[in-house]
Amino acid sequence: MPKSGTLQSARPSHRALLAWVIALLIVSVIFGGASRENPLRVMLVELASLPVLYLAVRRLSAQDGWANLAGPICLLLAMAAVPLLQLIPLPPSVWQGLPLRDTATQVLAAAAVTPGWLPFSLTPADTHASLLALVAPAAMFLAVQSADADETRALAGLYLVLAVAGLVLGSGQLLSSGSSPFYLYSNTNYGSLVGFFANRNHQASFLLLCLPFAAVYVARRGRGDRAGLMANAALGFILLAIVALGAVHSRAGLILAAPALLGCLAIIWRSGTGHARPQAILVAGGSMLAAVGAVLAFALVPNLARLSADPGQEVRLQAWPYIQNLATQYLPFGSGIGSFDRVYRNAEPLELVTPTFLNHAHNDYLQLWLEAGWAGAAVLTLVVAWLVWVSFKAWRAPIGAMFDLQRAASVAVALALAHSFVDYPLRTLTMAVFFAFCCGILAWVPPTVAAHQRRSANLRTDVPLDAT
Repeated sequence: MPKSGTLQSARPSHRALLAWVIALLIVSVIFGGASRENPLRVMLVELASLPVLYLAVRRLSAQDGWANLAGPICLLLAMAAVPLLQLIPLPPSVWQGLPLRDTATQVLAAAAVTPGWLPFSLTPADTHASLLALVAPAAMFLAVQSADADETRALAGLYLVLAVAGLVLGSGQLLSSGSSPFYLYSNTNYGSLVGFFANRNHQASFLLLCLPFAAVYVARRGRGDRAGLMANAALGFILLAIVALGAVHSRAGLILAAPALLGCLAIIWRSGTGHARPQAILVAGGSMLAAVGAVLAFALVPNLARLSADPGQEVRLQAWPYIQNLATQYLPFGSGIGSFDRVYRNAEPLELVTPTFLNHAHNDYLQLWLEAGWAGAAVLTLVVAWLVWVSFKAWRAPIGAMFDLQRAASVAVALALAHSFVDYPLRTLTMAVFFAFCCGILAWVPPTVAAHQRRSANLRTDVPLDAT
């Protein structure tokens, strides 16, 4: 068993970690809402993540918690390995032999420049930035492993509070005209409710991921006065989020709202107890229907205009076949993480050149296929397989505070992955850190299982139990 001195020193360390996690969460939401043209804000989020990463690694090492995270850690290292390997300099004979390097070779020859060692990626600066962008999500993922159920639920509650703050900011955006200090980014959807984000679709995605965690609070109705108060506040958040989704005018947000609300009802049913379960379902379900009715009554026309837009005229849909063909040409290694913007512009067909341009593929799976080739596809397959497995276990688990959070995290992860088919929400640090928060919850190991694993490891190494 740990010595008393160790326990006393662990408490301040844990409090410091929790304080830095809260800081990272707040900073990531306020400053991480854009996918480009915000290097200073990205730096602030990455700097805020460094103390979290240090304290989380230190605490996991002290608790011997690495063995329980072997699978997720391997996946995290694999994700970092893809851009890292793309930054390794290659000799000219190797680099020039890679797919579609002919143009660069001809430019160097025309300039009478002798080719030197160059990295695999066509845009090494962007690849390096993408590698650094993994630090904040990794820090959040590791930090969640040291939090208990109450602390994790409180962090989820903080996300809900910040979502409401974003909606308050968004109300000022809707009331303003054109460029306004209420908009935090110069390249944004003016006239839309974007909150802390630059893109209304990412604002919608953020609200969707918050909904299942609000359902966890609603499911606690009947477990005391304080829990009942929090349940009512969470239910109010769900109603506000539904109405806000109608004001955001994001097509993906509107389409994914239905499965998100069904997921909320499933969480309330699976996490509820006794007579409070059907009561909570009736109250939540009736309130959701009322909120949906309000959206249909007051925001039906503008949302129908968005939903009825001809998909054939969408630049992103027209571009997908060309992007797929371009990705095939860069196989098996891809063009380099973060290189989409420059690579696609060089190959963009003239008939798609318009004042509206694509800085991302608006399909993260297709973009990963272009930038990382077979390696990216392999890592993505393993990550999705792991998420499906831990989500399946979460829904089979009994009623419990952490299991309730795991079920909410599984719904949030599914919504983010679904939205990534038509957009790129996880390329903003806000959503990447939030997604890592959800993955960290799913990777949590019950104390009884963790204790059994540690005991088995101690027996295998012939270390007395009281030595730990």
